[in-house]
Amino acid sequence: MKLKFNAYLSFIIVVFFTSIQIYSQKGIDDGSRFGHGEDSIRCVKNLSLYREYARQKIFKDAIPFWRVVFTECPKASKNIYIDGAKIYKYYIDKENDENKRSAFIDTLMLIYDQRIKYYGEKCNVRGRQGVNLLRYRRNDDIKYIQQGYDYLKESISLCKNKTSEAVLATFISASITLCSNEKIDNTQVLEDYLASTDIINSKLKNKPDDESLKDLQESLDNNFTNKPICSCEVLIPAFTKRLEENPYDVENLKIITKILRKSDCCSENLFFVASKNLHDSLPSAESAENIAIMAFVNSKYKEAAKYYKQAVQLENDELKKAEYYLGLAKSYYKLNNLQEAKNLALKAANLNKNWGEPYLLIGQIYVDSKDNLSEDCLPNSVYWIAVDKFVEAKNIDSNVVNEANKLISTYIKYFPTKENAFFCGVNEGDTYTVGSWINETTQARF
Repeated sequence: MKLKFNAYLSFIIVVFFTSIQIYSQKGIDDGSRFGHGEDSIRCVKNLSLYREYARQKIFKDAIPFWRVVFTECPKASKNIYIDGAKIYKYYIDKENDENKRSAFIDTLMLIYDQRIKYYGEKCNVRGRQGVNLLRYRRNDDIKYIQQGYDYLKESISLCKNKTSEAVLATFISASITLCSNEKIDNTQVLEDYLASTDIINSKLKNKPDDESLKDLQESLDNNFTNKPICSCEVLIPAFTKRLEENPYDVENLKIITKILRKSDCCSENLFFVASKNLHDSLPSAESAENIAIMAFVNSKYKEAAKYYKQAVQLENDELKKAEYYLGLAKSYYKLNNLQEAKNLALKAANLNKNWGEPYLLIGQIYVDSKDNLSEDCLPNSVYWIAVDKFVEAKNIDSNVVNEANKLISTYIKYFPTKENAFFCGVNEGDTYTVGSWINETTQARF
């Protein structure tokens, strides 16, 4: 009987202490929102205190209370992670000590991981995590670039067309950096670029006038093409497959022609086919120009002129129209119609007052017209007006200074001599008019 009583007493004691343990338990232990008993009171109290300080941006006072909630009752509120990210980004931006700053970044990454663990939303949170890791550790070890890239790639695979613009921009930048460090190959960079571009195009279908999306696409294009990442040998097979799958998809054709053009792959037949398909599907100044470029590269100057004319007719923007006029002028130059080439180059120059290239072309046209000016007493005087154009080009456009100087140094050697000028009654410094269809006045110099 005594043994039974002792056993019963032991059972009561175990139940009693177990009850106390259950009554007072942290949320992280039992999976509840606040925990139970005294621990739940502690959780609610610290949650309230840290949020009040966080709202006032008194982060120094908020952190001790925030840490209690973060570690003891992680399911208490999603705001733990939203506020925690704000707090630690604030301290990361302020901290100059590299060791402390690194610890803060590690905590920020832990905040994102724990938010995913308890609240999901991996699509959105992985994107934020990747963007911030690359923001704070872009200049650190390459392993962090790889980690950030992986976060962003996971985010894109989950979010698809809902991927944020910040994620897309950072993703391509990270992809290019990894390729430069030989961590991924250029084929992967191309795949990353195309995946990002497809998402932007999908967004633009719903918001065709969204300037931020257009700016983002332009930025991605520049990042992808301004560095020697993908050669024509890499681009052609990938784009050939893409064209075969969607031969008349306008957005697809725009991507193919744009990248091939910016990557100097215009001599490839794929560029011509894609450009023709694009022009047939959606005639535009840009598609007409693409065909003109291809024709010009293949010495089909009449066909190039035909499509440059279409580009001029279809374009409203004056700066773009200036480019098409210059292309048309170059086509006529190749067809040896020098007078019309000059007139078209002048139209280009008038539409873009700060552009030196039209004047470089006019100068070259003058040089090549020398043998057609035999009635002139000083045929070599054409080099005076040619050099005048080269000087004008570099004076208005710093981008052509080097080329202009080379042309000047080349043709100044062919100026008329003082002896030849003497027999034509021309002295140094005299005003002199080069006749025929050129009909331009210059100053004699030897």
